[in-house]
Amino acid sequence: MSEPNSTSVLRSALLDPFGGLAGDMLVGALVDLDPELEAALREPLSSLGLPGWRLDTAAAMRRQLGCVKASFTVPDEADHRHLPEIRERIDASSLPARAKQRADAAFVLLAEAEAKVHRISIDRVHFHEVGAADAILDICAVSFGLDRLGISELLCGPLPGGSGTIACAHGDMPCPAPAVVHLLEDFVVLAGVGEGEMVTPTGAALLRAWGRPLEAGTLGYRTHAVGYGAGTRASSVLRLTVVEPAAEANAHDQSVYQSDWVYALETHLDDESPELLGWVSERLFELGALDVAYGPVTMKKGRPGVAMTVLVSPPLREQAVATILRETTALGVREQLLARTTLAREITTLDTPWGPVRIKHAGGRDRPEYEDLARIARARALPLREVADAVAALLIGRARQ
Repeated sequence: MSEPNSTSVLRSALLDPFGGLAGDMLVGALVDLDPELEAALREPLSSLGLPGWRLDTAAAMRRQLGCVKASFTVPDEADHRHLPEIRERIDASSLPARAKQRADAAFVLLAEAEAKVHRISIDRVHFHEVGAADAILDICAVSFGLDRLGISELLCGPLPGGSGTIACAHGDMPCPAPAVVHLLEDFVVLAGVGEGEMVTPTGAALLRAWGRPLEAGTLGYRTHAVGYGAGTRASSVLRLTVVEPAAEANAHDQSVYQSDWVYALETHLDDESPELLGWVSERLFELGALDVAYGPVTMKKGRPGVAMTVLVSPPLREQAVATILRETTALGVREQLLARTTLAREITTLDTPWGPVRIKHAGGRDRPEYEDLARIARARALPLREVADAVAALLIGRARQ
């Protein structure tokens, strides 16, 4: 899984779908944000093996707002695609791994929603409009564009629910479409706002794969760029704002908190030696892992096992996954990109009778580095607790000076 191309600092994007949400509108907003995206899309989208497509973009006006209208032109198709074929095309493409993963997730989520609507198993779902080539291109183009901009998630406020009915392959359906209702679970939908279909299944699937609801009053951020994407109707427009979360301010110290992103890598093992687990931990820490943790789990057939969780910074994700798969019996690794807030920290050196000891300062707390305490205890043949207590007393003395 490759990391975002444009920046090592992962960002969020605020999605404001005041004029609706659709795949082509998201593509337009991304091209508005990144004018070079249109050219950059040619190779990865061509690798999907969809014949005869063309992407057209043009400046447009919607609600007196300058924006970009993007649309894919594709040949007429008679057959419907099923989920396995779409997933195979995405998997075989040259899309970056994170974009590939989110595009695949969008179609799986859509299939799950369709299965709920029609009360069938996911294996029996076949796509109609959203299985068409232009929908596949929309989902993959948006996933590529978000990954290229280093956007980790979409934060979305209230969505217009629309009104009336829409003609679908299954006949007239109420707005929002039944599958969209399932995809927008947990998001705020404003019933009856907007005429006709305001949120398409493609737009809802992308939002579900990339986004989460924005809770009012919980996010402070710095704006980096804004893009507007146009839909087909004169009122159809959405705004996409690239932001970087601002650290929460402490009343006394503006630098108490720091925000960054980490990957949580997890796998369950039921046939691994404890000695080998210790070895893997050493290799991961040498690589630069932030933490390696093990916990007991009960696996299938009642087997006792070990849950392994590794935290790494985004640039080390690929190497950490490779280490886990190489050094353990794991057949796969689950991954989550998580926002993390930490106390700002500083390292200083304390002179002691036994030599220097590094001290970590964070949130008004001073903590000696364990390795320095252990080094002194080994060299002096002293109990570790005695060394720790002596260093703590020196810290108290220094604070009083």
